[in-house]
Amino acid sequence: MAPKPILFIVVVLAALTGCSGAVSGQITPLPPATNTPTPADARPFAAVTATPTPTSLAPATPTPLSINMEQGAARAIALATDTAMRPTPRTPITFTEGPVPITFAEFYSGYSIRTGLQLSDKLVSLDGKQVIIEGYMAPPLKPELDYFVLTRIRLSFCPFCSTAADWPDDIALVYMPPDNPVMATNAPVRLTGQLEVGASIDYETGMVSLVRVYVSRMDVLD
Repeated sequence: MAPKPILFIVVVLAALTGCSGAVSGQITPLPPATNTPTPADARPFAAVTATPTPTSLAPATPTPLSINMEQGAARAIALATDTAMRPTPRTPITFTEGPVPITFAEFYSGYSIRTGLQLSDKLVSLDGKQVIIEGYMAPPLKPELDYFVLTRIRLSFCPFCSTAADWPDDIALVYMPPDNPVMATNAPVRLTGQLEVGASIDYETGMVSLVRVYVSRMDVLD
């Protein structure tokens, strides 16, 4: 009879041999190494140098605004536009005599969030007619004025509007006769001239206005 330690070793070795065979029977051997080339789509990306494609770029659209327009040209364009477009008042008002006095307080009848300032019936009814209005010159953009902004009170800066929504309710854009520019003054002025109503863009400054006066006479008040 074999000693117990030797018998134990023999049993353990037999068990290990059986397990190794069972495991080795379940493992799929790896395929042998080959020299199969790597597919093109699996290769690292090569650096590509982009070659610019020549294109013909269209010239930029010139801006319609110009500060080098001849004196009176912007006024003529604005007046022609105003003559062609006439707003219709909700309730027309007839004036038997002219020029008709009008104040800044009579310009608008209210304000709507959807449409902005609401033009008064008196203002719209006076479109294209002679009026008298008083106010102050806003600080001018140049010494000799063929146009300026008339305000209800003295201002320290010239209001310059880029959209109709920016238009204050107490100013008017004034065009002087092209052959009769005036000098700026801090005194109040009284203007007589043709009133025009409706959104318009000045082609020299780009200013958007709702009310304009084409002056035939200006009096400086003491």
